[in-house]
Amino acid sequence: MTFTILGRDPKTGELGIAIATYSLAVGATCPKILPGIAVSTTQASTNPAIAEEIMELIEDGTDPVQAFMESLAKDEHTEFRQVALMLPKGDPLVHSGANIKPVGGHLNGNDCTAVGNFLANDNVLSAMVNGFENPTTASAPYPNLANRLLSALDSGKQAGGQAGTEGSHLNERSACLVVGSPGEKFAIDIRIDASEDAIPELRSSYEKYLPMHEFYLQRADNPTSLPSQDDWANSLDS
Repeated sequence: MTFTILGRDPKTGELGIAIATYSLAVGATCPKILPGIAVSTTQASTNPAIAEEIMELIEDGTDPVQAFMESLAKDEHTEFRQVALMLPKGDPLVHSGANIKPVGGHLNGNDCTAVGNFLANDNVLSAMVNGFENPTTASAPYPNLANRLLSALDSGKQAGGQAGTEGSHLNERSACLVVGSPGEKFAIDIRIDASEDAIPELRSSYEKYLPMHEFYLQRADNPTSLPSQDDWANSLDS
């Protein structure tokens, strides 16, 4: 009941992920990121500890492939898990257990991989890859990584999105967007935790947040010379 896109921008070094699902508060459990190093998701029957351990091992210097395999090997129910890892270079690593509900699996594209389970049809993953690789002006006003990820979610939804156990359509009740840039103190991390149509709300929240991201980064680095937050926000409208 989840469709996810992991992507990267080789020019900027950004890594990111966008997820939409029937489950609530997906941003709290599925995505993990080390900006400039790796981005991961664990989904289907989610066990956040898998992705957390992958990231910890990579951060400690373990080879990413080894970290991926070791972390999966420690889990007792890998047949129910779907785990993906994307790095700045090379092919993504993806595990889809034997008990992942159809339609499920993954599809790699140029600098992206689409991963999903309980999908409405076989076209959802290919639509997401196409949405990432060819973002439309309407869904991506400018083709930065975040907008390409959001475009992929839009495309996945338009292709049918997710289905329930009886095959009926399920709304996306939560969604998240995480994009990390090398050297930044924290990533863009937008979450819609409980909604009846989470994807457009996610885009709206991102578009409202983005102009403030630089302020929050500067505030974390050195707040002494910054204007107040409301003055900064007001200057954006002037």
